[in-house]
Amino acid sequence: MRSILLMLTTISLLTVIGTRIITIPIEEWLNVIVSGENINFTNRSAIGGLLFGLVGLLISQRLFGFNKAILVCYAWAVPVGLGIQKIGCFINGCCFGKPSELLWAVQYPHGSHAHYSQWSENIISSDAAYSLSVHPVQLYEMIGLFSIGYLVWSMRNYWKKNLSALMFSFFMFLIFRFLMEFIRDPASSQFDLNYVFNISIMQWILLSLGLTLGIVLLVYENYLKTDIIKNRVYSSSLRTDILYILTISFVLYGFNNLFTKYELIAVWIKFIPAVLLTLYYILTNFEYKRYRLVLSLVFLIPFYVMAQSTQNDSIKVVKYKQIDLGGSFGDFFNEVNYNPQQNECGGTSYTSEYYKNSYTIGGLGFSQVSRKGTTENTYGVNLHGGNIKTTRLATNEEKSNFIFGVNPYFKHESKWVGIGAGAQIGSLRKNSTDKVESVDLSDASKKHTVLPEFYFRLGRRDWLDVDYNYGFLMPSAFPTIYGRLSVGSSFGLSPDYSFRYGKIYPIESNFISAKGLITDRIGVNVMYVFKEKNKYYNESFNTGSSGKIVFGLNYRFGHKNE
Repeated sequence: MRSILLMLTTISLLTVIGTRIITIPIEEWLNVIVSGENINFTNRSAIGGLLFGLVGLLISQRLFGFNKAILVCYAWAVPVGLGIQKIGCFINGCCFGKPSELLWAVQYPHGSHAHYSQWSENIISSDAAYSLSVHPVQLYEMIGLFSIGYLVWSMRNYWKKNLSALMFSFFMFLIFRFLMEFIRDPASSQFDLNYVFNISIMQWILLSLGLTLGIVLLVYENYLKTDIIKNRVYSSSLRTDILYILTISFVLYGFNNLFTKYELIAVWIKFIPAVLLTLYYILTNFEYKRYRLVLSLVFLIPFYVMAQSTQNDSIKVVKYKQIDLGGSFGDFFNEVNYNPQQNECGGTSYTSEYYKNSYTIGGLGFSQVSRKGTTENTYGVNLHGGNIKTTRLATNEEKSNFIFGVNPYFKHESKWVGIGAGAQIGSLRKNSTDKVESVDLSDASKKHTVLPEFYFRLGRRDWLDVDYNYGFLMPSAFPTIYGRLSVGSSFGLSPDYSFRYGKIYPIESNFISAKGLITDRIGVNVMYVFKEKNKYYNESFNTGSSGKIVFGLNYRFGHKNE
């Protein structure tokens, strides 16, 4: 999955770069090389996106060894995706057609691309409410692209060679675009148009490429003995993944100014899960136990790049409201000693039982945050609910309990110190104490109605701080991750970003956590608790603790600017 996500990230990244770069005139590039000025060119081209996206796919296929099925999937999925995009083009009014008197011709209002173009050419007056009726070229393209996608998919088993479906898809796309240019208004083109025999040079290029590709496809499929793109067995190494992630991070950093906020989102929503899955693989693989911390620090680079790419768009606010959605799952083991008896030495001995506890918890929260300089106050409430299943290892008896709670809290952060307090109220559970002074054992975990929580931080959040939390975890710190002592930093960024490493009590495991903003309104946080043998370890029952994951998303709204 992480390799597939890295492949999709590569395709998205190069597609966006291709849509921009191919529309920049050569003289503009020469100007940049000579003068060193930045390019400010906002046109986009689907052709450039397709070509560069294909390069991204072939790079991924070479590195990770994806087979023919991936290439065929790209061949039909891309036209379908472009067809969906054309709906937005139709609503936005870009890529509009030439004037038409057909029944289904459309008009665009004052201020639209079509209206402005017709006014600038003195076809309509500046105060006209609507443009002249024009061909809905975008809808023609949508239908045509959907048809291409369906035809490629239906013929997927016809082709013998791996690259044939892709060639066929591109061949039809190029010929289709050549035909569409006859009814597209030249003013809506992203390219400078010059004409030969009343056909634009761009159309001649499209036609030449299409026919050449058709001939190549014919020769490749029927006469070429070897396959250009060979089937490769899936192969991925951690070294490859890490180098690949770092390369993508540096490309994102270098082309940061080329992307819009939404284009960055399209890349990050694939890249961040790929980074997290790779990090999860490192943390859960015993082979890399010695290098966990060092390798984890490497993965700060993508998050730093993401922070840099969103910082310019972030809103400096005094107040905002926030909705949190989170979940956690994992298991833990505990040893419960009960049935106290006097032993031969006059001391007390107990009967021991070992239990495995598996839990899944989801939560929803609401909070209000106010900031003034380095001071921040947060008031909020979280709701959580879930299930904890307890298994008595000696007999495999199972018992499930529904847990839920409401959690009002308050946090105050200043430049050097942070404090917080709150409470968990509901049907809560924690590990039972090591010793139960009772003959019978009714439950392996202890039920609570109210549990306090508190938080204390010392040090600057933007550079380095140490904190202790008892509770204070979305969706809930219970039943197992009560206390956390950690050190962390925002690496000079805003407090919306941080990376932490620390220890969890009472299970005595280490953890790492990270949080950041994807956009100025959407944030993400994740925590992973390492697999460790804890004090409840028993070789007979293999009661070493497993990894635990806590994750969350948040949405910010109601901003009040300074």
